Amino acid sequence: MKVQDLRFSIIGAGALGGAVARGLARAGCDVTASCPHPERRQEVLADGVRLTANNHTAVSSGEIVMFAVKPHLTLGVIEELAPLLKGKLCVSLAAVVPLRLLAKTAPGGRWSRAMTSICAAMGVAFTGVAVPGDSTEEDQKLLIDAFSLLGDAALTEEGKLDALTSLTGAAPAFFLELMEAAAMGGIQAGLPKDLAYKGAAAAVMGTARLVLDSDRTPSELRDSICTPGGMTIEGIAELERAGTRGTMMRAVLATAEKGRVLTEKLLRDLER
Repeated sequence: MKVQDLRFSIIGAGALGGAVARGLARAGCDVTASCPHPERRQEVLADGVRLTANNHTAVSSGEIVMFAVKPHLTLGVIEELAPLLKGKLCVSLAAVVPLRLLAKTAPGGRWSRAMTSICAAMGVAFTGVAVPGDSTEEDQKLLIDAFSLLGDAALTEEGKLDALTSLTGAAPAFFLELMEAAAMGGIQAGLPKDLAYKGAAAAVMGTARLVLDSDRTPSELRDSICTPGGMTIEGIAELERAGTRGTMMRAVLATAEKGRVLTEKLLRDLER
C-alpha cells in the first residue's frame, strides 16, 4: 500500500497542523483539515488542502488522522471524535500527552505520536515518531513513509520526544532569530535590506544542505571555510567572545526543561 493512496485528516490547521497539511498536499496526498475559520488559512487552501470548520467532517474522510491541537485540548477533542476513530491510524502531534492516555481516550484508534516542525510545509522537516509496543510493522512503515513526505523521519522512544521537540520543533525559531541578526549585520555593513535577507536565508539553507549531504560535522565544515588571518575567522572569534555556542546550547536545554515542567503539570491535571 502506497501512503499517497491514503486519505489524510488533520484536526487543527494552525501553524503546525497547517504546515503538515500543506506538506502532505504538496506531496500529492488527499488532505482534509479542520480549523475554526477556514477562510483565514489561504496559504493552506492554495496548496490544495480541503478545509472545513467541522472536526467530524474532517475525520470522517480520513484513513490516517493527525491531531494538531494544543496539548491541554487534545484529549477533549479526541474524546469527542472517539466513535469515528475506530480502526483508523491516529497520530498526535501534540507535545506532552502520552500514548497511554491517547489510547485510553479513544481505544478504537491505532495510536502513535510524532514531533515535527513548521518546516513540514516545505518538505524539509525532521520528524520523530513514537509507537506503542503492540504497533504493527505495517503501521510503522506507513507512519515513516507519511512523515518522510515532509522531510526526514525516524522512529524513536516516546521519552525522547520532548527533547526532540526542543531541538527540531523549537530550533527553527532560534535559527530565524540568528538569521535576522545576520541580515541586520549585512545591512549595517552596507547591504540593501532585501539583499541582506536573501543572502542570510540562502546561507542558512545552503549550510543545512551541506551538513545533511556530507559525512562531516558542522565544526569540520566551519574549519574548511576559515583561512588563517582571514575574514571568516575574525567573525568566528567575535561569536566565541559573545558565547554564541553556549547561548544556543542553553536555549535548547531551557526549552527541553520547560517541556518537562509542562509535561508534569499537564499530566497531573489530566490524571486528577
